[in-house]
Amino acid sequence: MPARIVCERIAIRAFRNLAQLDFEPASGLNVISGDNGHGKTSVLEALYFISTSKSFRASRLVELVQQGSDVTSVRATFVEGGQAREQRAAITHGHRALSIDGKKPARLAGYATRTPVVAFHPGDLELVSGGATRRRMLLDRVALFLEPASVDDRQNYELSLRQRQRALEQAGPGAAESSAFEALVADYGVRLARARRIAAERLIAALGHAFSRLVPSGIELGVRYAPGGTEDPDLFRAELNRRQASDARRGLATFGPHRDELELELDRRTARRHGSQGQQRILTLALKLAELECVREARRAHPLLLLDDVSSELDQARTGAVYDLVRAEQSQVFVTTTRPELLSRAALDPGERADFVIEAGTLRRE
Repeated sequence: MPARIVCERIAIRAFRNLAQLDFEPASGLNVISGDNGHGKTSVLEALYFISTSKSFRASRLVELVQQGSDVTSVRATFVEGGQAREQRAAITHGHRALSIDGKKPARLAGYATRTPVVAFHPGDLELVSGGATRRRMLLDRVALFLEPASVDDRQNYELSLRQRQRALEQAGPGAAESSAFEALVADYGVRLARARRIAAERLIAALGHAFSRLVPSGIELGVRYAPGGTEDPDLFRAELNRRQASDARRGLATFGPHRDELELELDRRTARRHGSQGQQRILTLALKLAELECVREARRAHPLLLLDDVSSELDQARTGAVYDLVRAEQSQVFVTTTRPELLSRAALDPGERADFVIEAGTLRRE
């Protein structure tokens, strides 16, 4: 049975608009309500940062540091299988520092998988409505737990790809430098392609189940993984070599897993172009729940689930269905909303649920 992971307490310092915030969440559902701009999302982002060392809405970690401060830090106590651990994540003068029980982790991937977390926020709508990059990132998050080495393979693949492109532009097609880098691109590329395929297979299987829980009938879901490369190293190298002239002319590589796609359809029409905003939001939620299931199975633990403003743009019936599903999860859940009245308090014991109100960066329990 997967173990439960529970955040028992968290201390946030100089994180975005949160100067100092300490609280002890409930083990089940935590509802954080308040007006926009007062810090609801920042609380979830701090939880994501302490769990993964990253942000779900900022590409530069320096953006997390409160204006006027040089240091931001988050410290939390997590309990898994009866064992407590303390994690700390800080940014000091632009540099990240991480520790688990006072010790620096050997690898970033090891830290990122220690306390699994799945987050949904409004920007995730691009999983359905946006380009393929977001969907590849989703596959990579799943692959991180299935094959942790895929992180290094992806980084090495992207580096080798840039080096190959530079060689094409400087030395021209047919140069020895290009062929040397293509061997590296193919080597790392086939490993990444394999990790992505396995992640896609797991995610697609979980997505069908998650979607049916949110939309029992009436909408047909179609999902297909379309690889941009191959798992055959000889074919990979041959294809890169064949495309040298066109890639040099275009300024980018036209073959490889950096062109992978996860194609999504609703009623046999592209969800990105033809799905309504409500349908896209439900499909995005289903993708996040599928990610949750994949991570849970791979890590053998229930990830934390962070839902930011999940009720916006959903009608009351759909919102109720989402929260019924959330209450059935074994994960510790953190929800932000401007409409707390939509969340029934009847389904959970008082000890399993906590309601908070945030105002100007200050959190109080109701």
